[in-house]
Amino acid sequence: MSFNKSISGLAFLFFVSCLFACNQSPKSTTPTEPSGLNGRELAQKYCNSCHTVPTPDLLEKKLWKQKVLPQMALRMGFFADSLSPFRQMSGPEEIERVVHSSAFADVPMLHPADWQKITDYYVSNAPDKPLPQAPKPAIANQLPLFSVRQPAQPIDNLITLLKYEPRSQRIAVGSRRGKMFFLDQNLQKVDSMVTFNPPSNLRVRADGSLDVLTMGNMDPNDRMNGELLHLHRSPATQKMERTVLLQKLQRPVEATYTDLNGDGKEDILVCQFGYYLGQLSWFENTGTAYIEHVLEPVPGAIQTVVTDMNADGRADIVTLLSQSDEQVAIFNNEGGGRFWKKTVLRFPPVFGSSHLDVVDFDRDGDMDLLYTNGDNADFSSSPKRYHGIRLFRNDGNFRFRQVWFYPMHGATKALARDFDGDGDLDVAAIAFFPDFSRQRLENFVYLENRGNNRFRPAMFPEANQGAWLTMDAADVDRDGDEDILLGSFAFRVTPTPKELLDRWRNAKAGVMLLENQTKK
Repeated sequence: MSFNKSISGLAFLFFVSCLFACNQSPKSTTPTEPSGLNGRELAQKYCNSCHTVPTPDLLEKKLWKQKVLPQMALRMGFFADSLSPFRQMSGPEEIERVVHSSAFADVPMLHPADWQKITDYYVSNAPDKPLPQAPKPAIANQLPLFSVRQPAQPIDNLITLLKYEPRSQRIAVGSRRGKMFFLDQNLQKVDSMVTFNPPSNLRVRADGSLDVLTMGNMDPNDRMNGELLHLHRSPATQKMERTVLLQKLQRPVEATYTDLNGDGKEDILVCQFGYYLGQLSWFENTGTAYIEHVLEPVPGAIQTVVTDMNADGRADIVTLLSQSDEQVAIFNNEGGGRFWKKTVLRFPPVFGSSHLDVVDFDRDGDMDLLYTNGDNADFSSSPKRYHGIRLFRNDGNFRFRQVWFYPMHGATKALARDFDGDGDLDVAAIAFFPDFSRQRLENFVYLENRGNNRFRPAMFPEANQGAWLTMDAADVDRDGDEDILLGSFAFRVTPTPKELLDRWRNAKAGVMLLENQTKK
C-alpha cells in the first residue's frame, strides 16, 4: 500500500510540475535582490494588488504563522508540496484549470528575504490571543413576540436551502444529501423529490414547475458540475421530468431571474462561488439558448440583489463577493446588456462576508445595505471581534457610511423586516459559527429597532437545538405578519463541543418556525 501511494505521489508531482512549466511566462521572473522596503511597506505593495491589506491585529500570531501566511506564500509563487492545494482536487481537469488561472503565481513574485520581512511584520505585530469583542447590550433570553414551532415528523438536519414560496404557499427545503421536500404551513411534508446534488436556490413558476439550482459538490472545489434544472410533473404519468437549463457551473449558490438587457426576455444571473476559481455571470436569453456573459471573473460571488439603485429606470445588480477580495459592488445597468462596476464597500480577506440585505432602512427613498460577516470555515478559524452585523446608510451617488455595528461571532445572515408592526425595521440574525466557549450559545438574535440606530437584542432558549445555516422571513401562516424560518446544518468544519454536535444530529429538527404573534 505504501509503495502504491509513493508511485501515485510521484506521478502527481510530475503532472503538476509539468503544468507549472507549461504555464510559465517568460515575463514572470523573481527579483534577484531583496528590496529596501520594510515588512509593512512590502505588504502594502504586494497584498494591496489583490485585496484590502489586512492589519496584523486581525488574527493572533499562531494563525498568521501556521495557517494564513503559508497559504499566501503559495499564492505568491512559493510552491511547497506539503501545502499543495492540488492534492485535494479530483483529477487532472480540475488541476489544469487552476494551474492555468491566475490563482497562483508561476514563480515567486518577490525575493525570499522580502517574503520573510512580510512574515515577520505580521507575526511580530499580531496579538497572542484574539482581541475581545466590543461591549454590547445584554441579550434577553425570551422572545414573547414569537411562538416556537417544530415539525412533528423528523426533518433532515443537513439543510442547504430553506425558502417559503408564496406562490405555492409551501416551505421548500433542500438537503446536502441531494433531496428536496416541501412542507405546508403546519410543517407537514406534502411532497418530495430527488435532485442528486445539494440544492442552493429555488423558484416556483406560475405553472407550478420548479427551477432548482444545484451546487454539484458542496465542499470546496473547482469542478464544473453545478446545474440549473427545470423540474415539472408529466400530466400523463405524474412523474417528475427534468430539463437542464444551464450546466457546467462552478459551485453555484444563487440564481436570480430578470430581464437585464431590456429585450423583454427573462435572463438568469448566477453566482458561481467556486473556490480558487469562480465568476459572476449573467446568461442572456436569446429565445432558443442562453449565452453567458461574465461580469466578474473571480471566486466568491455569493449573493446578488437586482434593484434600481440610481432611479434611472433600469435594473442594477448589487453583488456581495466573499472570497479573497471581499467587497460589495454595484453593476450599474447602462442598457443593452452593458454594465459598469463600482465597488462601494471593501473588506480585508479575513472578514468572512456572508450576507447582504438591500433595503431602505431609514425610509428616505434610497436603498441601504445591511451587511453580515462571520464565515469562519477557512484557514483563520478563531473568534473574531469584527464579526457581526453592520448597517451602511446610503448617502447618495453610491456612497455608503456605516452607522451601526452589532458584534456577533460567526454571523451568517441578517434580515431586516418590520416584525413587530410598529413601522420601522427590526433585524433577525443567525450565526453558524458562534463562540462555543460562552455559556449561552448566541446562534440567533432578534434585534428590536428602538430608533436612532439603537436595537434591543433577544434570543429564545430553544435556539440551541439547531446549527442554523439558513433562514427566511415570510408570512408562513398567512395572518399578515412576518414569521421566521430557521434551517439546521448539523455538519461541522470547525471545532464544536461533542455534546452540542450530538444534540443537533440526534434532534432531527432540521426546520424551526418562529410564528409571529403580532396579528394573533
